[in-house]
Amino acid sequence: MSEQITLEQQQEQVRIDLAAMFRLTHYFGWDDTIWNHITARAPGSDHHFYMHRFGLYYDEVSASNLIKVDEEGKVIEGPSDVNTAGFIIHSAIHLSDSHKENKFVFHAHPKSAIAATAFKELPFLVQDSSMLYGKVGYHDWEGLSVDPDERLRIAENMGNNSCLIMRNHGFLTVGETAGECFMNMYYLVRACEVALQLSGTNLPLANGSDELWTLASKQYEAFSPGKYEWPALLRKCDRLDPSYKN
Repeated sequence: MSEQITLEQQQEQVRIDLAAMFRLTHYFGWDDTIWNHITARAPGSDHHFYMHRFGLYYDEVSASNLIKVDEEGKVIEGPSDVNTAGFIIHSAIHLSDSHKENKFVFHAHPKSAIAATAFKELPFLVQDSSMLYGKVGYHDWEGLSVDPDERLRIAENMGNNSCLIMRNHGFLTVGETAGECFMNMYYLVRACEVALQLSGTNLPLANGSDELWTLASKQYEAFSPGKYEWPALLRKCDRLDPSYKN
């Protein structure tokens, strides 16, 4: 008989996975000093979630210094200072009944790709971006995300997608697991980097047909984001600095 994992152990594993996402974000160069945010729903609760302590660099985040907030943005574990925009953006997903399966939420402004948020729509141009074909939503800029009502529009515009391009702002990805959420961001950033690189060439592009992109997206379902990459990424974290687990 397999040993049953306790709620406390589940919470600890989510903290470790979330801390790893922060460290890997720093490694890939997607962080923005202390800004932006990655969160995870706390096991045992529908609406409480973990986020990083406001003011920490991503390479300072560890499992033990994450904070937990409730559905009102009140800190119930850790220091009380909360990034308001972080709470607004992430609670849009964590508080939505339509997104209960999405336990991890990732918001970033990667400098290599943020210019692509000004595209009206993201062009799909290379094979690995087809993993996200038909899974990218768009949310128009509303200024700084400090209005609680914006949560409704973020959730609505995310819909059933795994990625959201917040126009003129940044990126948002979701996932049932840390690996799925992280790799959705990885492929979204890659697709945007490619689009920006090609937009400056003025060369004719082979765009591919909708039918072919749809086929490739279906084929990629055999390699769901994070299933194979996440264990390898955790090993990378362990080699770089295992203190994320502390």
